[in-house]
Parts: sequence; structure tokens; C-alpha cells
Amino acid sequence: MQTLVVGVGNRSRGDDSAGPRVVDAVQARLAHVATYLAHGDLSDLVMRWDPEQHVIVVDAMVSGRPPGSIVEVNAVEEHLPIGSGILSSHGVGLAEAVELARVLDRLPARLTIFAVEAERFEHFGEIGADMTTAIDEVVDRIEALI
Repeated sequence: MQTLVVGVGNRSRGDDSAGPRVVDAVQARLAHVATYLAHGDLSDLVMRWDPEQHVIVVDAMVSGRPPGSIVEVNAVEEHLPIGSGILSSHGVGLAEAVELARVLDRLPARLTIFAVEAERFEHFGEIGADMTTAIDEVVDRIEALI
């Protein structure tokens, strides 16, 4: 089964750069794995993945957990909380995109989401130490899944 790793976020907004940084690390460590960077409206994700793929999505979240906390979700089996803001800071967020795919019968065979608790979103701000540690752990977990 082909794997696609999607990094959601903005490289220039501190902890929101988690998704792109994970994609960079996956490209360096697992060159055979397809990757994609997403930002802004995430509704196009529905058309980017294939029903035969294992899609892994990494995004920063704000849920009140300690910074750097990682939540792993099997989004084929679990519904994501729409409108809660827990999994995304984007207009059409990750939860909405996943649930749209579910309604349209466009979910991939496997859909794993890693949401990492963020606290710094300043433009051109630094990424936090907790987020840096969490990114390394997410990459290790992705490698184990693959």
C-alpha cells in the first residue's frame, strides 16, 4: 500500500510549522514515501489522496493539552470533532476535510492523523522546544507505521 504523508501548516508561524517540518524529515529519512504540503483551505485534500493509500496527516492543534502533546487518530474509524478548532486553525480545517471525504466516500484505506499541541503562532516566530521534540517523535512513529 502506497503511503502519502501530508504536512499541514505554515513554515513562518512558529509551532504551526510542525507539519512542513515533519514532511522535510520524512523526505530526508524515507525518500521513497510521497509527501505533500498543505496550508490554508484543506478541502482539496479530499481529491489528493487515493482510496488505496495510507495517508498520514500531521497538523498543529490547540486543545489545551501541554505543548508538544501528540494525539494520534485513526480517522477511518473515528469521527473528528467538526467546528471545535481542536485539530486545525484553517478556514476549512482538517476535521471538515476528513468528514467531507467520508460523506463523498473518498476516505483512503488508512488515514492516520498526528495532531501536535502548539502554543506559538507568531509570524516569523521561533518554534518551541516542546514542538521540536514532538516533531522528532512523530517522524519516528511515522517510520514505524510505514
